[in-house]
Amino acid sequence: MSSKEIGEDFLSIKEFAELVGMTVVALQHYDKTGIFLPAKRGIEFENKYRYYSPTQITSAKMIRVLTEIGVPLKIVKELTQHRTPEKTIKLLSRNKDKVADEVRFLQDVYSVISTFIELLNEGMSVTESEISVTEMPGKQMILGGLTEFCDTEAFYQTHARQI
Repeated sequence: MSSKEIGEDFLSIKEFAELVGMTVVALQHYDKTGIFLPAKRGIEFENKYRYYSPTQITSAKMIRVLTEIGVPLKIVKELTQHRTPEKTIKLLSRNKDKVADEVRFLQDVYSVISTFIELLNEGMSVTESEISVTEMPGKQMILGGLTEFCDTEAFYQTHARQI
């Protein structure tokens, strides 16, 4: 029996999972653990399926975002069961800086990948007779965290032990 036969107000677990970007297994787990329950149980429709309402989309997407940024399921469950605007703001505020750091990191990764692709494409498009040395503007590439580098033997001995 499809959700269309049940009524336009409900989506099957598969339809809902695709709509919110989750897996069916995740939704089943969230139901079993009490984190996110379906709007209706199949018992009402003479089967054991889970059915979801379009009004649940926002909540499901919030749960997905929270789990994607590493919020433990225990905290997600607490929030879904005792949600207040204040608790939601506090949780999101705590994670906002973490997400901003991840965005900056991914922008750096994107920049490095783009630069390497550009340089490799340039290198592949020339023949041996066309190779020349040309001064070009510098491109800053940060491949890791900043270090307090000093060109001394002590620096190398200290950092060699850390590796």
